[in-house]
Amino acid sequence: MQQGERTQDNQLVLSFYGDDFTGSTDAMESLTINGLPTVLFLDVPSQSMLERFPHVKCIGIAGDSRVMSPEQMQAELPDIFKRLKELRSHFVHYKVCSTFDSSKDIGNIATVVNISKDIFGELSWVPVLVAAPDLQRYTVFGNHFAAMNGETYRLDRHPTMSHHPITPMSEADLREVLKEQGAKETAGINLVELQQPLDALFQTLNVKLSKQPEVVLFDSASKADVEKVGLLLEKVREPKEPLFLIGSSGVGHAISAVAKDKQAMASQSPVKPTKRDRLLVVSGSCSPVTQKQLEWAMNHGFEGIHLTLEEVMAAKKDEQAKRQLVEKACQTIRDGKDLVMFTALGPDDPSIARNQQKMLENGLPISETSKILGSYLGELAKLVIQETGIERLVVAGGDTSSYATKELGIYALEMITSISPGAPLCRCYSDDDSIDGLELALKGGQFGQDDYFAEVKDI
Repeated sequence: MQQGERTQDNQLVLSFYGDDFTGSTDAMESLTINGLPTVLFLDVPSQSMLERFPHVKCIGIAGDSRVMSPEQMQAELPDIFKRLKELRSHFVHYKVCSTFDSSKDIGNIATVVNISKDIFGELSWVPVLVAAPDLQRYTVFGNHFAAMNGETYRLDRHPTMSHHPITPMSEADLREVLKEQGAKETAGINLVELQQPLDALFQTLNVKLSKQPEVVLFDSASKADVEKVGLLLEKVREPKEPLFLIGSSGVGHAISAVAKDKQAMASQSPVKPTKRDRLLVVSGSCSPVTQKQLEWAMNHGFEGIHLTLEEVMAAKKDEQAKRQLVEKACQTIRDGKDLVMFTALGPDDPSIARNQQKMLENGLPISETSKILGSYLGELAKLVIQETGIERLVVAGGDTSSYATKELGIYALEMITSISPGAPLCRCYSDDDSIDGLELALKGGQFGQDDYFAEVKDI
């Protein structure tokens, strides 16, 4: 055994790649609160890097494949998957959003299935578990449902996901979604079948596998369902090889059931929150949930700066324009106020259509809007942090978080505490002293109550 390698007793239970940053922190939270301390990296860690975190049982990689084309995914993911496999965790998880954000051309999940075949060839099929009942996401007879404002909607009728600006979901049956993206054959284990004793369920699965499906989609509508899936996956896993699977943060709950059964639980991380007196929020989210949070904040003492795409593109070319934006933000912080910097106020913000038109005029794909805005928000946030010493930051928006976090110059995140399911507060690790120790919450567009930003500040 080489120096730094983990022994059989402290082998990683699970390693995962998250297809966006907010989804990655969601997965880290799911594992950590279920007793499997997890650290989230921005790249696959070396063994020496892992030695800095001896208490962890799971690691994640915060990626951004949700906004990639299939060609970009084919270029980037195989090497990451190979390096994850070399960590020899029991499970390797490709983490997707619990609303299955994807399409044939962007974030194609069937492409991930195909890539995995060449690297994780031990199983001839890929398990898929999208349900996350703790987030009110359910899969029933293959059809996916998600709650919003106290109502549960079929995915293709969800007020946000059916009108998503990049990957609108027009189909609720996930088997059909995968088929449209290029998956050849998807079998399913439904809710009725899940109620069987584990041995009988294992036989049911084997009958379905006799037809050689490429994917097996698992229903789940409760914590008990998710745990049953976890126990079944452990039963089919090859002892000496990691099992590759695709799914939401519900996978964390499923695998924790296996870990508990094996008494593989580890002590919690000692990282604790510290009281902070000011908060910086940057948002590229178009979600109505984030809209309500921004409006609540600005109605309760937060200052607001609305950035347009034109302003961002001008500031990227003009150092003086950038300095003016940074100084305006810094002065607000120095005055003792909390600040939100945002690019859209909900899905009906007129700036969205103007942004899309501006992109087309510049010969750029609309899908690049998130990269331009998110990267610049991250750059602004870093400058404000460095100049004011502010110690707590929220980034709102899944795609925004992916690009903004890269600009901060961190190499790992560890959960400090839960705030709202799927959007925890984290501690940043960085070689930059001004960023190391920063407390960061990455909030997907659909997560959090109206007063989420105040909750983050006051924790």
